[in-house]
Amino acid sequence: MTDAQDTPDDPKLRRVRSDLAEPSRPEGYYGVRQPILPDPPVYPPRDQPTDADLHEAICAALAAEGRLAGCRIGVALRQGVVTLTGQVPREFQRTLSCAVTETVAGVLTVENQLVVTG
Repeated sequence: MTDAQDTPDDPKLRRVRSDLAEPSRPEGYYGVRQPILPDPPVYPPRDQPTDADLHEAICAALAAEGRLAGCRIGVALRQGVVTLTGQVPREFQRTLSCAVTETVAGVLTVENQLVVTG
């Protein structure tokens, strides 16, 4: 490759040597930019809420969803695993209750055992 000073003014032909790029690695290596991977997650998370806190948050989230009004949904928890039980009149309410539950921070997985009655 040639230096930028030796190339013509045509931008298509203009090249820059990669060893002139800013350092992109912690060791100071000059070259092509490489992604720096994030630190791996800590298992289990340090700020994992208790089952009682999760139960309260899930019940509040389900009650706040107006399309689930009148549905009797049971919520059981064990170490972040949520089991939904009960009956709902429509299939979309079964799916919606699972989606709302999954959005609560601290929920690891949802077992949807709701039965559609309608």
